[in-house]
Amino acid sequence: MREKSRAGIELTAAVVLLAAVALAGLYLKARPGPTPIDRTVLAAFPFVRHSGFLVAVTRLGSPFVVVAAAVAGFLATVSRHRARAVALLIGPLVAVGLCDWVIKPVVGRTFSDVVSFPSGTVTAVAAIATVGLLATPDPWRSIMAAFGGTLTVLTVVSVIALRWHYPTDAAAGLATGVGVVLLTDCAARGLARRLAPRAREPVFVDVGTGPDAGRSATG
Repeated sequence: MREKSRAGIELTAAVVLLAAVALAGLYLKARPGPTPIDRTVLAAFPFVRHSGFLVAVTRLGSPFVVVAAAVAGFLATVSRHRARAVALLIGPLVAVGLCDWVIKPVVGRTFSDVVSFPSGTVTAVAAIATVGLLATPDPWRSIMAAFGGTLTVLTVVSVIALRWHYPTDAAAGLATGVGVVLLTDCAARGLARRLAPRAREPVFVDVGTGPDAGRSATG
C-alpha cells in the first residue's frame, strides 16, 4: 500500500508539473515577452556580469555531468529495483532531449536572441537532483532532497543573475526536469508490473472416495 501511495504521488506530481509547462508554453508562444513575474524577479536580482562561482554552478547541467549522474543512478539502483534503474538511466536524457529538441523549438521564446523556454541548464540539474532522490534509500532520502534542492535552486539563481534566462524559463526547466524523470520512473515500474509473471494458481485434483477422499492441490 505504501508503494502504491508513493507511485500515485509521483504520477500526480509529474502530470501537474508537465501540464504547467505545457500551459505556460502555449501562453508564451502567443506572448513571448517577459511576464509580470519576470519583470518583478529580474528587478529583484542584480545583473551579475562576471561570476566564476555562478558559471561553475551552471556547468552542473553539462552533458558529461548528466550522463555520469544517469549512469550512477542506474548502478546505485539496479540491484534493488531494475525497472527504476532503467528509468533513472534514461529519464535525464529524455528530459534534456524534450527540452532542447521539442519544447524550445515549438514555443520559440527567445532571450538575448537565443531560444530560452525552458532553461536547458535548469532542466538538466533538476533531472539529476530527481535521479539522486529516487536512487537514495529511504533513511538518507531527506538529506539527498536537501542537497539536490539546494543545487537546483542555485542553478535557477545563476541563470537568472547571469541574465541567461527569464525567471519563467528557469521555473519551466525545473518543472520539466523533475516531471519527466518522475513520469519515466512511474512508466518503467508500471510496465515492469505488467510484464512480471503472475504466480501460478493451484490446480485441485479430485482423488476419489475413501479415507483419503478430497482434493489435493498441485502447483
